[in-house]
Amino acid sequence: MIDDNIKTVVTNAINLWNPYGLLPHAPDDEFESEIKKVIESIHDVTSVDELGHRIQMIFEKSFGEPFKIENCMEVARQIWSKTKS
Repeated sequence: MIDDNIKTVVTNAINLWNPYGLLPHAPDDEFESEIKKVIESIHDVTSVDELGHRIQMIFEKSFGEPFKIENCMEVARQIWSKTKS
């Protein structure tokens, strides 16, 4: 079961990040599958760096294009600070 607070934090961070600028033109749930994978990752990782690399891997696999780790780390820091404190 997914904690509603974690889901809200991750959803807001990912949608604000808005990789490739797909929102607001894409459906509201455009990143839903990636958000679920990030939520699952939160429970497995032990550092913000590891979370950033996991986010990078998730989005690269989903979109088939590289994501800069710097961008992924910013999102990871936002998520980490609100879920691991």
